[in-house]
Amino acid sequence: MRSRFAWLLAALLAAALGSPRDCLAACESTDSCLQAVAAAQRDTRTIEADFVQVKHLGLLEEPMVSTGRFAFKQPDRVRLDVESPEPATILIDGRNVRIPGLTQQQQKGMGMAPIGAMFGQLAKIFRGDVEGLRQDFEVTAEADGADVRVRLVPRRADWKKAFRSIELRFSGGLSHLETLRLEDELGDSLEVTLRNVRRNRDLSDALFRPSN
Repeated sequence: MRSRFAWLLAALLAAALGSPRDCLAACESTDSCLQAVAAAQRDTRTIEADFVQVKHLGLLEEPMVSTGRFAFKQPDRVRLDVESPEPATILIDGRNVRIPGLTQQQQKGMGMAPIGAMFGQLAKIFRGDVEGLRQDFEVTAEADGADVRVRLVPRRADWKKAFRSIELRFSGGLSHLETLRLEDELGDSLEVTLRNVRRNRDLSDALFRPSN
């Protein structure tokens, strides 16, 4: 169940982040970096990508590695297909999250309500609503060589139970999101790397609905 929760959180973040196009706006402060990210999102209609997820647990010597694919369609539809090590599909429509194969009670037990609310708040980073974002997160953003790092620390107690911080790393300024990293309250970490990103292909609405 815990691994499914990690996949869910990764899917929500991927949906919120999209794939920024090349953007040469200056990143000299937290506000200017966030505004640059918002500007880079405006022409994104759909996203397809492969992902590799690596989860480090304090009780295990070797990390847990998952791979799969996700698709995103404006305004808020996501399909995440985990291919290994345990096949699973996660469907998101706005703040509604469905995992075919799990009962409603099991999905409720995963704490989807606060995670859905968190997803809605994360979207503020791409609307340039810096002050709105800061109501729920402590936000810092800075240039790191040719990269840009954005770090979010939740203020809300229910979100702190799910994660301690999120770090987003944009490679080459804002050419693309390279990694996102989460740390939970136990000090465990989850890192997702996006690969083979394809933007603005036509995706059918049926892709984001449960199959019969």
